[in-house]
Amino acid sequence: MFTVNNIIIAFAATGLAAIIMITIFLSAQYKKVNSIMKHNNNVSPLLLQKSTQHKFNTIRTKLVNAPSVHQEKIKITLEELVTDFRNETICIKTYNRGLDNVMNQLKKHS
Repeated sequence: MFTVNNIIIAFAATGLAAIIMITIFLSAQYKKVNSIMKHNNNVSPLLLQKSTQHKFNTIRTKLVNAPSVHQEKIKITLEELVTDFRNETICIKTYNRGLDNVMNQLKKHS
């Protein structure tokens, strides 16, 4: 028959088995997440890409209306930024900050 001690041992063994299974499952999930994070390490965030693309398009549109003296300086700065970004000498965050500076120059001189 079942005694209290046998029932307690059965629950303890079941609990221990459940804890071991959960630990194994969480360990496997942790390894999968780390693998995904390693693969995505050099991928720039989608919102940052969209933001820089929008800023670039806005600058190109406003650059046509800028005064001619400042327009040439801003065009040169913009071309340098784009070249550096395409050649991967600057990261997308630096490129984004550079576009912010160019936008500020456009606002200042328009």
